[in-house]
Amino acid sequence: MEDEQKVGAVQLSARLGGVSPPVTRRLRVAEQTSLAELHTALQVAFGWSDGHLYTFQIRGWQFGDPARAIELALSCGGVDIPLAAFGFEIGEPFLYQYNLFIPWEIDCRIEARGLIAAAQPVTCEAARGDPPDEGLAGPAAYPQWRMDSDPAWVLHQIEELLDEELDDACFRAEACEILARARSRPPTRRSIAERLQQLPGNAWDAGSLYEDAGPAGH
Repeated sequence: MEDEQKVGAVQLSARLGGVSPPVTRRLRVAEQTSLAELHTALQVAFGWSDGHLYTFQIRGWQFGDPARAIELALSCGGVDIPLAAFGFEIGEPFLYQYNLFIPWEIDCRIEARGLIAAAQPVTCEAARGDPPDEGLAGPAAYPQWRMDSDPAWVLHQIEELLDEELDDACFRAEACEILARARSRPPTRRSIAERLQQLPGNAWDAGSLYEDAGPAGH
């Protein structure tokens, strides 16, 4: 049956650079997956919206999406190239950059080769850590963001509001502002895998997966 067919795949580790504690993902991706599709999978894995420019730095060459900015692809090539074309060695690293004004950098490494279902060419094998809001001013802002968005800290701020003499309208406005900063629990391997499973049938469009999702959806 078609859903039992297997194709060659690589196991890929992805670690967000410059942040602590670590934010990591492990993906299994079909080798015929293009760089553009890998970009989309990384967007989903890290809960981002696919709203910024991106590049891959592979063996000293830059690969970008000319549909977004033609100059990104001029130095080497576009992102329609499948992973198999590079013939990656086990242990070989490459770099993914997103939101180039910052940029966020994800260190990727090929860990192993194997098989994956042809009907589901990408999945998540492991996930660790809170992915940052992509609008932050880079890794240096990550520690403060984690502190300000900690649910326990947000609850403490709400409790302090209760001690102030605020009318109902002011209380609601300030409470909503505080709650908007709260982050949800880190996405699980399972929740990431479920979103990745939707990508092939959704034309590999990461942004549309989050159109109706709140912060918990990221």
